Amino acid sequence: MILLFLLFYLPGYLWPRQELLDSSEGLRSYMLQFFIIALPQILLLLYIISLRAGENGFDAEDPYTEFGILRPRARDLPVALLVFAGIFSLLTLLGIILNLLPPAGRSLFATGFRWKLEDARLIPLVLLFCLTTGYREELFFRSYLLTRFRQLRLPVFLGIGMSTLLFATGHMYQGVAGLAVALIQGLYFSILFVRFKNVHPLAVAHGLYNATVLVFTLFARTESIGAF
Repeated sequence: MILLFLLFYLPGYLWPRQELLDSSEGLRSYMLQFFIIALPQILLLLYIISLRAGENGFDAEDPYTEFGILRPRARDLPVALLVFAGIFSLLTLLGIILNLLPPAGRSLFATGFRWKLEDARLIPLVLLFCLTTGYREELFFRSYLLTRFRQLRLPVFLGIGMSTLLFATGHMYQGVAGLAVALIQGLYFSILFVRFKNVHPLAVAHGLYNATVLVFTLFARTESIGAF
């Protein structure tokens, strides 16, 4: 688990995004490079998951079922929309609370990197990028980590806490507000995964949220603090 995190996620967390994403061309290049890196990582993670399936006495015809990687179903989409509505509502409430803070408090949450979309022609690429990001992160932080913690017989609340903290600390480059968003997202998605054991609605909802806040920056003066 530690090796996967250090190999797949830590380099991206330390990457100098600000310099790379200062222009539309930079954002396009970043997203294209992301696909080249992320798709092999997802395939390798799926292979590793298949090797870990069946531990702790779980027996299933499909080795991915234990990790909540089920065959996609038509009903996954409306469930994903409901999950998206939930996280969007929670984070909208967070935004309202932050706006009620005094100026000194708001300035604390205004630090850190902000994603910004400036070219509407990139929206299709943004949607694909955000969906890929959703699957890449949900497969590791929820499907893989939470299931491995359970196989290691860790208490559920401890597994959720460790997964959420690891996910959130990876978004510290977005400042205090980005860290808060990631904490809420991580906790929300972790609880839903433990309850329903289906990664597809979570990954799609995660991608939809990221895409929504990023596309919103195209029309608004504010910039995105979505937990990519």
